[in-house]
Amino acid sequence: MEANKNKLWDVDEQLFTSLEGKYQSENEAAFFRNMKFKQEYEVTLSNDVILSETDNDDEIYLVRVEYDEYLVGKGTNETNEAHLMNLSEALSLDLSSVGLGRAITLLDWLKERDYVGVKYNHNYDDL
Repeated sequence: MEANKNKLWDVDEQLFTSLEGKYQSENEAAFFRNMKFKQEYEVTLSNDVILSETDNDDEIYLVRVEYDEYLVGKGTNETNEAHLMNLSEALSLDLSSVGLGRAITLLDWLKERDYVGVKYNHNYDDL
């Protein structure tokens, strides 16, 4: 399987390494371990919905594209969406830039919620 392993962006590799063993909760550990695995081994041509806008009151969504690109947005209006090249960029995004009424990064927003609503089985290639 190593031959089919996608090479992570250096910033994502550093992110995963820096957080290992320092998670604030089991949900956070599950998030980063699952995202690393997905980025390394699970390509998605039809998108992988990690968080749906219907699963949180702020209507924030996180969608993985191919191996390690992401769409982050709010609601169903695509003008409130950002396309990021890796997980580190996605987690650093200030959600006010996609229409959330306050300044907070996606990572801090996820931590606030303890990753509630995040799913790891919504890759449309597999559904």
